[in-house]
Formats: sequence, structure tokens, C-alpha cells
Amino acid sequence: MARLILNCEGVGLVMRELGRDIIMIGRSPLNQIVIDHPTVSAQHALLLRTGASYSLKDLNSANGTQVNGDFVTDAELKDGDSIRFGSVIAVFAGAYRKPCSSHGIRKFWMSISRKGAQPIAVAMTSASFNLV
Repeated sequence: MARLILNCEGVGLVMRELGRDIIMIGRSPLNQIVIDHPTVSAQHALLLRTGASYSLKDLNSANGTQVNGDFVTDAELKDGDSIRFGSVIAVFAGAYRKPCSSHGIRKFWMSISRKGAQPIAVAMTSASFNLV
């Protein structure tokens, strides 16, 4: 199952399974994935599942959405894509993977932190998403 991996301030890494066909992302508590950061719009973006693939759509957010450093309005996601919602970075994992070692996870987040990643606080409003 596809996942979105976020670096959450005070919590560490949070992985969310993407089990729905449409997943709203933003600062508003009405979203399925809530990102509590001032650079994230109330309704920032959505993920749309079509078969086994996911597309990302920016919802005219104030600070934009980037995939692998490029601003996008629509993009098909690939495993390992880096997504920036405003100034907050997440990583798309397109398929279930064997859990990484804690050393590997720390190394990964240190590498993207040097590129301006912002730690964030994340809340989930949907019971269909579970902490892993």
C-alpha cells in the first residue's frame, strides 16, 4: 500500500497509509492529512488514486506544491518522490516496503534537512490512517 512519510516536530517520522481514493491535504482539520504549518494552505492539495497509481493536484495553494523541486499543479507520483507543501517536505512511498533501520531513516531525514526541510506537526482526522 502507498504511504506518505512526514517528519513531524516532536514526534519524529510519521507514515500514513494512503487507503482512500481521494485524500485531502492541508492545514484545516477537515482534511484527511492535516499539516499544522503556516506555509500550508487550509486546503493545499489532494492525492487521487487511479488503479495502483497516485496523482497529486495542487488546490491553488498560496505557497504552491513541488514534486522533486519543480512547482506542479498536477503530477503523477513515483516511488521516492519528494513533495513540498509550502515549505514542508514529505516523501511518497508507492508500495509497501520492508521497514528501514532507524539509522537509515535518520540518514535520509538528515540529507533532506540540509535542503531546507521543515519539521512539522501533523494531526490526522480520519480513523482510516494509522501511525506505523
